[in-house]
Amino acid sequence: MRILLILFYACVQITLPEKSSKYMKENKPFVTLQDLNDLIEGLGKRSDYQVDNFFPLRFWFLVTVAFIYAFNLLLTLGEIAARLAVEPVEVARLEKYIYFRGWFIIFVTVTATYAYLSDWYFNIIIFCMFLIGSMNFLFDFFTVYYGQIGTPTNLLTAIIMLRLTVMFVVFVSIKNLSRIPEKKDRMNLLLPFRK
Repeated sequence: MRILLILFYACVQITLPEKSSKYMKENKPFVTLQDLNDLIEGLGKRSDYQVDNFFPLRFWFLVTVAFIYAFNLLLTLGEIAARLAVEPVEVARLEKYIYFRGWFIIFVTVTATYAYLSDWYFNIIIFCMFLIGSMNFLFDFFTVYYGQIGTPTNLLTAIIMLRLTVMFVVFVSIKNLSRIPEKKDRMNLLLPFRK
């Protein structure tokens, strides 16, 4: 329930009705971005705090997979669209969609990397990445992959498994946000091996 409230506050700027403006500054939201960031960071916080040494590995795995996936979408969009559709009109529509998706993934990945390295509302951004990624997966499953689900290929199965794995890794990262390493250790891929 707490996560749903956090999501609701993140998506909608809630203000009091105009009648109540004498009790509150005009157009001031109930929850600021910093408050929301702190709420998400506190998810799963325990008293025996230990740094999650595998957090940098998981994050850089996500960045690597996202860039490979996005550049594959951008560089082979004609082939991908031809595999997913037969009709020329549908192929043209899918090419535009795949092109947009590739650039969108690059933009989100660059934003998340900046947020991770500079501690700029990273908790909100990774939470939104999980929500957007989940919705995109469901949308793709029922629109883009719909024609191929009846006769799945090895490539389609590998793509779906990769996307589910990435969503699981993002979920584990959200679960461990309260244990994120310090800024100086966020680039350290050898952190799990340090004693």
